[in-house]
Amino acid sequence: MPDRPSEAGAPSVIGALREATRSRHESLASSPGMSRLFEGDYTIAEYRAHLGRLLGFFEPLENAASHRAKAEGGPPVVRRSPDLRKDLSIMGVSAHDIDAVERCQRLPNFAAGGLRGYTYVVLGSTLGAKIIVKQLRAVLGPTASLRFYGDENGLYQAAWSVFCSDLEGSGKNDVEPICATAVGIFDAYATWFSSAPCTAGGRR
Repeated sequence: MPDRPSEAGAPSVIGALREATRSRHESLASSPGMSRLFEGDYTIAEYRAHLGRLLGFFEPLENAASHRAKAEGGPPVVRRSPDLRKDLSIMGVSAHDIDAVERCQRLPNFAAGGLRGYTYVVLGSTLGAKIIVKQLRAVLGPTASLRFYGDENGLYQAAWSVFCSDLEGSGKNDVEPICATAVGIFDAYATWFSSAPCTAGGRR
């Protein structure tokens, strides 16, 4: 999607976000956890552990973002954790074990006016999911639940398009906190995934 200048000579808000998070995107894409998804000997146990680690980050992050949204009188935030819980449940992880997954305690601060940075990260994480789904289905077979990565109904793609269309008008006065929030989430994500993985049905 081409960047559209919000005013003559100024970068678009989405362009500023992309520039601010570019190195984080690249680091995440090449991280061991993401690279492992594309290896031919990847296992269901590893996948369950991966989803559990994602849940441990996304769920508290969503709750923090929701509190900020309520404080600012904004709309409900996008949530990905229900899909993670459903994936784990379908693949045999009990509700007790799902609730016992370690949750991230070191979350980034949400600056006033910065919630669109959260939405950018959360919805942006759905882009390219078809490639991941194709790989996981080929390696893991039909027993793998892919709700988090799958989005077969295109819900998040549509939401991403709406978000990008709205961003230039509604976010142009909050570029700095939006970018700071997005960068903070990426950094917290990297820290969380560099620590020991959880064991939601998987192995260390």
